[in-house]
Amino acid sequence: MVIGLGAITIAVAFYFVALRPPLLPEDLRYIGGNPQALSPALRDWLGIVFHTWGGFIAGYGIMLTGAGLFMLTGRNSWVVRATALSLPIVFGRFLYSNVLLSSDFLWVIAGLLALALTAACLLILKL
Repeated sequence: MVIGLGAITIAVAFYFVALRPPLLPEDLRYIGGNPQALSPALRDWLGIVFHTWGGFIAGYGIMLTGAGLFMLTGRNSWVVRATALSLPIVFGRFLYSNVLLSSDFLWVIAGLLALALTAACLLILKL
């Protein structure tokens, strides 16, 4: 069941990264806005934000899948591999989004990615 939840979560991540429009009909209803009245910059920003969420969701789905495979097989290596794979996806997407936004905190996020890559390498070496 956990493997299936992980797979569905990865599919949701794909939706957020590749298919989801910046604003859904319920978003517009909630804010009471006219889509033509919204700034193109706001639409671009929302697209970046949802792609970032997609990266976080993908990482979570990979972790769930790894946990499910561990539960099924009892092999620790599934959790280790899933963690090593998810870390660069999550923090890489986070950094990429902030590069697009010209964030003032790129150095902090780049540091997080460096730590994530280090952790991923250490995990792989542990195998």
